[in-house]
Amino acid sequence: MQLNEAFNIIEKNLNDVNNELGFKKTAQSDNSVSFSGEKGIYRMVFDEETSILSFECAYEDLGEKTEFNTTSRSLFELDNIDERDARSAANEARDEIVHLFGVKKKADLEKIKMPKAVSRTKAKNGAISYDVDSLANRFGALYPEYKDEIKMNIAQYGEFLPETFFIEHGNKKVLDIIKNGTDAEQKRLFKMLGEIFEDGTNEVQDIIGVTILGEMKNDKEMMAVADKYMTEYMAGPVHEINKITAKNNRFTKKLANPPAYKPKKNKKFSVANALNQQ
Repeated sequence: MQLNEAFNIIEKNLNDVNNELGFKKTAQSDNSVSFSGEKGIYRMVFDEETSILSFECAYEDLGEKTEFNTTSRSLFELDNIDERDARSAANEARDEIVHLFGVKKKADLEKIKMPKAVSRTKAKNGAISYDVDSLANRFGALYPEYKDEIKMNIAQYGEFLPETFFIEHGNKKVLDIIKNGTDAEQKRLFKMLGEIFEDGTNEVQDIIGVTILGEMKNDKEMMAVADKYMTEYMAGPVHEINKITAKNNRFTKKLANPPAYKPKKNKKFSVANALNQQ
């Protein structure tokens, strides 16, 4: 299927929701199609290299200065899809449009509370494990400039989605500190990640090991920095994961287009489980 044909099918299947919410098509290029209205702007963007179709949006249409947020991604292999797949992509886009623009007011971030962290004492005693909310809380405390992005993530999805936040925002900070940060900055980062990993749920271990530190992709310089500060408990899985994420394979394809996450109750960390969950 040609991309423009797929876009035409998607546009046709979005007519009703676009008319209801006042959106009109404003632009179409070789790899994207955009719709704008009083409530904001959204677009579908196709990446030919990865075969990923992304849904991006903003509450204000500022032309070339518009700052888009990516709220969903899906695998969209043009050689293997048909009209049914294009309609399915339209249905996913409709869900995003209704969720983001179907309310009259934008989310008031001042009224959204940061996720709560499990207490260090309880985590160390084994009474309760660190979870993804704890990771969000500790990350926001360490890097306050990301608190609004964490709250926006919660506003968009009704809960904190760690994969989306770190892939779109948090990993940029993490990788920059690993590459360019001072010794003190690097130590603080890995101390926080190490504490949560060691006493965390299977889910939060997967996020730290695969979604975050897996993005080092076995880069020698970054791995050397990580090895200075990682605990032995975390270092083993992180090294195994990076051997895999450094390559182009079915696991990295899953990471580029993760399905909805279903956390395991099992406390024991498993590299295979972590990769299969992403």
